[in-house]
Amino acid sequence: MSGSPSSPRYAALAREIAGEIAQGIHPVGSRLPTELELSAERGVSRATVRAALLRLEELGLVSRRRRDGTRVTAAQPEGRPGAYSQSLNGVDDLLQYAAEATRRVLHAQEVVADDALAAQFGLRPGSRWLHVRSLRVPPTGEGPPLCWTDTYADAISAPPDLAARLREGSCRSLVAVVVAEASGRPIEEVRQELRAAGIPAGPVAEALQAEPGSHALAILRRYLDPAGAPLAVSLSLHPADRFAYVTRLRRRPQPAK
Repeated sequence: MSGSPSSPRYAALAREIAGEIAQGIHPVGSRLPTELELSAERGVSRATVRAALLRLEELGLVSRRRRDGTRVTAAQPEGRPGAYSQSLNGVDDLLQYAAEATRRVLHAQEVVADDALAAQFGLRPGSRWLHVRSLRVPPTGEGPPLCWTDTYADAISAPPDLAARLREGSCRSLVAVVVAEASGRPIEEVRQELRAAGIPAGPVAEALQAEPGSHALAILRRYLDPAGAPLAVSLSLHPADRFAYVTRLRRRPQPAK
């Protein structure tokens, strides 16, 4: 495998090592292999390893000090213990994370946006969209689902067989990426909005195996092309005890006076 700090490979490497830390392969207090050793072991560049270790440091899993190396400081990311944690720094990270997620497609069908749908997702009334409903499940397949997602993708730009491919499970890519590639309109920007929500009674609560009305994190994402037009819009609902969104803010260095 190869990569650079500007590619999503470092994020995947960080998740691999984080998983090993959670499994006890690298116990708390132990040192990770050096950058050179990890580079040789994983078949990636040293720059990719360095970027992955920085990501682990941002999550609070490791500390890095000169002459002490990289030491494991926690078995789980900062935030709610036991919750799935997501830490993203850019569009590439988000697309890589979404592509690697284990999803179970429940529904894929073309719809026409009525006034209510258009108002909720910022769509044009009367426009055509491919509605994809899915569950994100733990990579191991064990335990309750992590997330319920409703995605609306530009039906005019989507491949005509995309709905069938999603229903049969043969499409593993993020829906927005498939639409972007088919239309030649790259994803230039992803705008996301986070808010508190309650899990609605009925199919959503049943599928998530959650109590109706219990707390959840709702994430609305709009995938925009270079002209600012939406390729896809998604709304994900994460039960509060199963997901943590980690953000670390740092001050910029101040110029010397």
